[in-house]
Amino acid sequence: MKLTISKIICLFFLGFLTQFSAHAQFGNMLKKAKKNIAKKAENKISAKNSTSDSNSQTNSEEKTSYTDEEFKQELAKKYPNDKEKQEYYFKKYKEYQQKQTAEKEALLAKENSKGTVVSEIPSPVESSEDDKFKDNQIYVLNRTKFKKIPAYDGGFSDKMKLSGYYHLSQYFVRNPANHFDSDPGDIYEGFSLEYNPESYEVNAYFSADKKRYGVVPEQYRKSANKGNIQFQFGMGDGPEWTNANVLLLEPGVLLIGAEVYHKNDEEGHKWMNNAQPQQFVIAAKNPDLIKKYYKNPEVTSKATFAKFDDLRKDWLGAKLNSVTMPVKGSFDKNSAIKTAAVSGLNTYYGKMNMKNLYQYMTSNKWSTVKHKVTGVPLYQWSVGAVIQENKSGKCMLNQFIVRRDYTGGGNYGNPYFNGINRGSIRAPYGDYVKCDARPNN
Repeated sequence: MKLTISKIICLFFLGFLTQFSAHAQFGNMLKKAKKNIAKKAENKISAKNSTSDSNSQTNSEEKTSYTDEEFKQELAKKYPNDKEKQEYYFKKYKEYQQKQTAEKEALLAKENSKGTVVSEIPSPVESSEDDKFKDNQIYVLNRTKFKKIPAYDGGFSDKMKLSGYYHLSQYFVRNPANHFDSDPGDIYEGFSLEYNPESYEVNAYFSADKKRYGVVPEQYRKSANKGNIQFQFGMGDGPEWTNANVLLLEPGVLLIGAEVYHKNDEEGHKWMNNAQPQQFVIAAKNPDLIKKYYKNPEVTSKATFAKFDDLRKDWLGAKLNSVTMPVKGSFDKNSAIKTAAVSGLNTYYGKMNMKNLYQYMTSNKWSTVKHKVTGVPLYQWSVGAVIQENKSGKCMLNQFIVRRDYTGGGNYGNPYFNGINRGSIRAPYGDYVKCDARPNN
């Protein structure tokens, strides 16, 4: 029997209505179930509801709401001969139920967590236990909500004993993404440090999935091997501080924000931009040690500058060992040139209370300077290397000049010292060197 086009359209439309009716019936059942879900969520979350209140609500519950068994019975009535459809719609019902419960709980939790207004975020050191933020409690500062994140201890350790959990002298804060962000910012009262002495890499975990990456700068790795550790944090996820210098003040105690520079050999190290230690953050494995440095600028400065002095000595020592001395030239065997160089250097440095520690000629021939117009020779010059000892006892490598003037007839006068060359020289001249450094030849 052949079906006409009109019959096919009618059959398709009838099937669509049947399917639409099934979904509509399921939707009505979900609406009824939603009332039961909402009441269960309210009873679960609100601590104010007593058992008698719950019983009262259950008794007064509309007959149109369902238990799981009642919902299954309704599905059996709707689809008596289709077990697969009954199971499918019951599964959808449970997913819908879970979603509605979660949304209701989140809404009630938000309403019950309006927060406590505080004038400023207290420091973990300055605050008593009662004043500290409680886990998962919302606080409002300058109309911005913050949530205290539970401390995370990853149980890390290493041979240098830098790794471990550190308490903070003041909270780290991660602000909301923007002013209109509905999610609160985060407050952290400690972090878990993981240090790898082989790669000199550091990870600071503020939670299991939020960390910041750090590394010991190359010039301080020799010191790190001896336990004098300075590292710098880079980017990552967590509180809003990056590129912060961190210094190990003593075993288990860190100074975060150790911005120090070496002013000169007489005055030594100074705080960058005249900053004060109170502005920095102290972290310690033992919170009692925080109080030793926190708001004690003299103690903090003394310990910090001593550590940076040692760092600088190690760095300079490594740098001194890396200097390649210029080779000797044939002029170093010329007694007239060598005598002029030694005599002139001794007089020059003697006037400045410095020493001509060691010198030698590096030139193999004279360089001639002529008049730009006539082309007549004016003088000749050669160069040498000198190790000068400064007032501080440290030594530097410089280049000096020996000159002889043209006297006419193709002749030149006696050579003489013509000063230190500071205008056009390149490394290693001008660098610090070991005082006993010598050329290889």
